[in-house]
Amino acid sequence: MFTKNKNLPFIFTLILTDCIAFIFSFIVAFCFRFDILHPVHIYSFYKYLTLSICLLPVWILFLNFFIGYKLFYISSFDLFIKTVKTTISFTIFILALIFIIKSDTSRLLVVFITINLIFFTLTFRYLFKKVIAYIVYKLDIRNNLLIIGKNVRKYKKVFSNNYINKVFYYPYPLETKNIESLKSASVRKSIKEIIIVNYSIKDEEFLSLCDWAQTNEIAIKILPTEAQMTKDKIILDDTLGIPIILLITNPVREIDYFLKRILDIVLSAILLIILSPIFLIIAICIKIESKGPIFYKHLRVGFNEKEFYLYKFRSMVDNADKKTDTLTKNSLQQNGAFLKLEEDDRITKVGKFIRKYSIDELPQLFNVLKGEMSLVGPRPIVKWEVEQIKKIYHNYSYKKMFKVLPGITGLWQVSGRSLLSDEKRLELEIFYVDNWSLNLDIKILLKTIIAVIFHKGAY
Repeated sequence: MFTKNKNLPFIFTLILTDCIAFIFSFIVAFCFRFDILHPVHIYSFYKYLTLSICLLPVWILFLNFFIGYKLFYISSFDLFIKTVKTTISFTIFILALIFIIKSDTSRLLVVFITINLIFFTLTFRYLFKKVIAYIVYKLDIRNNLLIIGKNVRKYKKVFSNNYINKVFYYPYPLETKNIESLKSASVRKSIKEIIIVNYSIKDEEFLSLCDWAQTNEIAIKILPTEAQMTKDKIILDDTLGIPIILLITNPVREIDYFLKRILDIVLSAILLIILSPIFLIIAICIKIESKGPIFYKHLRVGFNEKEFYLYKFRSMVDNADKKTDTLTKNSLQQNGAFLKLEEDDRITKVGKFIRKYSIDELPQLFNVLKGEMSLVGPRPIVKWEVEQIKKIYHNYSYKKMFKVLPGITGLWQVSGRSLLSDEKRLELEIFYVDNWSLNLDIKILLKTIIAVIFHKGAY
């Protein structure tokens, strides 16, 4: 159709931009590695240049898979996250290729290329967006869209982010009485796409409108309902003989889960190395103040409701569990489903400090390495809390918490922790599972730093 052909020059230009960024990343990495860092040319520049050109189509395929060349309206933050995800995946592919063919390729060069790919891809795409936006505006060759339906202006920011589009709004549902006026307005404004948010016309009228649109080279698109858009993916299932919309309710799957696990392993390993001096200091302080083990392990419910031992620095006196049953009973009478005690005489002085700044949670990095937890996810709960949730809430939505690995941090931790009600905590945990993405994980990790500094709701 005309609208697709109109976008092709921009797509090809963007692909060319990515190709230039890729070659530029290689040249800068090679020069830095062999001309500045270690000025000995034991590797041939032309050999690596030829290799990079051979890998260029693979890089474009990775970009197309993870980011896509029709997604012009992507936000800057999402582009950054998707670029990092693409680059990490591509680097893993390159390292695997080096291992298989037993190449003597410089590993340090691969590291520099990885860093450069992130930087130059983002820089060149930013420049591309600015230049194309200016050209499109000056030549007035934008793609005219008409959005029709109730409350359409709430989508204004989304559609306007695409610099190729010029958006017109008709803030009323499509009805029989306004079909003709819609047609005349579309022709008058040279509309190339009509996006329908909601309509109340008969099927035959809608099909007739589609025929008219096809004759006039206008694309008809229907916006999914908000219930559908809360899902991570919508696919058409024709296994029953007719196309049926299938909603994917658990977004943590396939390649995204693999990348989440890689991120968990890499970051937890790095953090354990960096934080090892703090581990030693805390261990000494715990031993000096009170007798008992340095670490405390507690049985929790995790992925698929399987139990595992969660590790923490011991923040209470030895054998504090003997008082737990009484405290649990009193707490539940006052607070509901979860055990929340602001004043607990079992906590030591060192324990009070490490709890305040969430330092007692650091040993859970070992749980992450073992695959029992993730850096980000619903907070792992104890078995009696699960039973309490069943009694209070009488629904099965809480089971979504067990469809992903529990996390050291999560939405609950960065939103107030113990200051929140039980209902709000469950709502946040379920929202995380329903709306999971690597972007959300990174946002939570960044917010965790702020939450730890101000220790809001931590006790």
